[in-house]
Amino acid sequence: MNNKRWQIAPQKSNDIIEQLLINRKIKKEDWASFLNPDFESLFDPFRISRMKEAVARIEKAYLKKETIGIFGDYDADGIPGSALLYEFLIKIGFKTYAYIPSREQGYGLNKEGIEVLKKEGATLLITIDLGVRNSAEIEFAKKNGFDVIVLDHHEMAQEKPNCIVIDLKQKNEKYPFTELAATGVVFKFIQAINLRLKKIPENHLKWMLDLVAISTICDMVPLVSENRIFAKFGLIILQKTHRLGLKELYEKAAIAKENIDTYSVGFQIGPRINAPGRMDHANESFYLLISKDQKEASILAGKLDTINRQRQEELKRVLVEAKEKVCQNGLDKKKLILLEGKNWPQGIVGLVAGKLMEEFSRPVIICEQKEGKLKGSARSIDAYNMVEALEQAKDYLLKYGGHKKAAGLSLELKHLSNLYDKLLEIAQLKIKDEDLVPKIKVDLKLKKEDLKLNLFDKIKKFEPFGLGNPRPVFLLEQAKISDVKTVGKNNEHLKFKADNISAIGFGLGEIVKNLNNSQADIVFTLDEDNWSERKLQLKILDLKVK
Repeated sequence: MNNKRWQIAPQKSNDIIEQLLINRKIKKEDWASFLNPDFESLFDPFRISRMKEAVARIEKAYLKKETIGIFGDYDADGIPGSALLYEFLIKIGFKTYAYIPSREQGYGLNKEGIEVLKKEGATLLITIDLGVRNSAEIEFAKKNGFDVIVLDHHEMAQEKPNCIVIDLKQKNEKYPFTELAATGVVFKFIQAINLRLKKIPENHLKWMLDLVAISTICDMVPLVSENRIFAKFGLIILQKTHRLGLKELYEKAAIAKENIDTYSVGFQIGPRINAPGRMDHANESFYLLISKDQKEASILAGKLDTINRQRQEELKRVLVEAKEKVCQNGLDKKKLILLEGKNWPQGIVGLVAGKLMEEFSRPVIICEQKEGKLKGSARSIDAYNMVEALEQAKDYLLKYGGHKKAAGLSLELKHLSNLYDKLLEIAQLKIKDEDLVPKIKVDLKLKKEDLKLNLFDKIKKFEPFGLGNPRPVFLLEQAKISDVKTVGKNNEHLKFKADNISAIGFGLGEIVKNLNNSQADIVFTLDEDNWSERKLQLKILDLKVK
């Protein structure tokens, strides 16, 4: 319980709100726009390099009445991005086809999909959430008569595809914000096309933000700058969405639309959109998002809900098996955990890696073994750049790609121990022992007199919370603890008063002993309790009895 490290941000201001803004690395000139995000303040999409070329190619296709093929990834970023672009192109008069590969075919562009789109008569290929590492497949597409536009947000490979690439991770990118999800990139592309072709009223673009918000929240990009605008307004649009598929999904998943927030998107909506791609084929999710038929939308939403339940069961099973292997082999003592298993579905391994990384506070790679090959997902901590590490170990890999903290890879089974040795060697250099101790980042110390509802109301202006803009965490020292009790079915939660303010610690029931009438340092977030009257409540993350 008390082995967590409390990392308190250096104090730079005596004002609580200013200190929170400084901690989130928001520049002083952006404070007002951060606290009051405005749709009108989105950057000019033509500031993105090669955007002018990409839009000119769309104009040419429009004049020549070309058919467009969309090739999108099978996750909660690629699918909404594909649905968004597909709908927009259809709306402005293009004949458009979309292709979503199965997980079996593997991540990235593939020849099979290119051939399918060619058969449909497409001559312009647009890739979404993939493509920057697919130079060979892009050459294949070009030999088959396609021009190619890549819309992606992954780290670039050394060999850049020979086509129009819109990816803010490119070297020398001048755009003011480079952390968009792929659907954010798609939205900027649509914005630019619309500025040129003027096919739909500018204010109608806001209705597209439901899908942009899903991707932005689920793909774990920082919720600052343009992503903050997308998330904030997208959540409002999600509550009012016109999409039949999303409305049906809310019903099947018992989501109250008026309460939709980042949690509902990240843990209820996103996983259901992701589930078919994890378990089988993501087409159902794509069709759900573009459906104009109530009955079809209802059937698809039901299917997604069922598949999501199966995914949860599979996840539980693989997690138990993986944890057993970690403990049996003492891998929790190593600086990086690498595991493989025979019946660990490809679509689950990334989720398992994420959960084990949280539990053991170290980088984790989980692979499925099939026919002498391994396909896996990696999740990493701040101190270990996963894509850079895989780059250094590429001699042992067939394929790899992704971000600093999340990546995918494939290799032959015979190279597994060499890969593990190499990644551990890099971990020895990069990861210090203290990096492996779970830490709680604390924004600042509060005094008892700071704890008022008006502070909670000011902090609400920081919503929506997420990566890059976490819910503020505070420290109160030597709080007087009283009225201690446990609550919940198995007494697993802790309830008490801290300096006479009501506090709850979920999952902290086991530390009830010796707590009453003691003093403790507590780390918490602010919440409100509306049970009988509106009052402040502290949500305890950790405590240390004095």
